[in-house]
Amino acid sequence: MNGETANSRHRIVLEERERLSLTGVTDVIAFDEESITADTDMGIIVIRGEGLHISRLNLDEGVLQTEGSVDSIEYGDGEASGRGGFLLSRIFK
Repeated sequence: MNGETANSRHRIVLEERERLSLTGVTDVIAFDEESITADTDMGIIVIRGEGLHISRLNLDEGVLQTEGSVDSIEYGDGEASGRGGFLLSRIFK
């Protein structure tokens, strides 16, 4: 599978609100223990929670994996990707 194919598919898998796997990632913009902001094929995504850390990052494959308590996942408009436009906000309370 070449890099273009891997990056063209965006998927989120959240296991027990503690392990998140994200594909289609083109860049990580910022991160700390309370939020991770990344640019994806579908726009900017912000993951919020507690004790967050990046356990795996491979931009060649477009893969980001995190661990920690996930409270919300938000999509926003972002200049970085030129896409976006929809919002999936506070899906986990």
